[in-house]
Amino acid sequence: MDSQKLEAFVDAVLAIILTVIVLELPQPETITFAGFWALKTSFFAYITSFIVVLTNWYFFHIIFEIIKKINGKVITMTGLVVFVMSLLPYFTLLISNNFSNLNAQLCYCGFFIVIELAYDVLFWMITNIEHNKQLSKILNLKRTAIHLIFYAFGIILGYFVMPEIIVAFVFIAVLTWFVHVYMSIKDIDINSENID
Repeated sequence: MDSQKLEAFVDAVLAIILTVIVLELPQPETITFAGFWALKTSFFAYITSFIVVLTNWYFFHIIFEIIKKINGKVITMTGLVVFVMSLLPYFTLLISNNFSNLNAQLCYCGFFIVIELAYDVLFWMITNIEHNKQLSKILNLKRTAIHLIFYAFGIILGYFVMPEIIVAFVFIAVLTWFVHVYMSIKDIDINSENID
């Protein structure tokens, strides 16, 4: 099955997600530094969400150029990943409006855990279909395990110290996720026919 239509669908949904997140950014009460500074949590949540969308877009863009075929399982799992991603504006707004609330922080962190796990399952399916040595190097379950431990540590600190610590741990995990995807994919020759 051709992957171009699936790639176009994913691109469209990710573009809509970013648009919705931007439209939900509140306007400052006054057009001053203090007015914008009062919205720092909203912009922080937006930056985090933007990095997640960029990571997913970059991943899908490169992967769909590499893979030669997809099956119904990959389409279904891609749909699930896109469904989870479509909730990003909701959780971005939730954390923006309730930045110091422990439950909001836990929901936000849990959402990012689900995104990362869904991404790994999808990529595992793709590598099983394609049997490409280069692709198999990108799936790093050790990174996911480290992130889960990292999230757990952030949740413990957030619970016992202050809830805002959780989102800081989420932000660091999201950054390292992007760096991992970028570093793993940048050296792949998208014209490679290195199929086992």
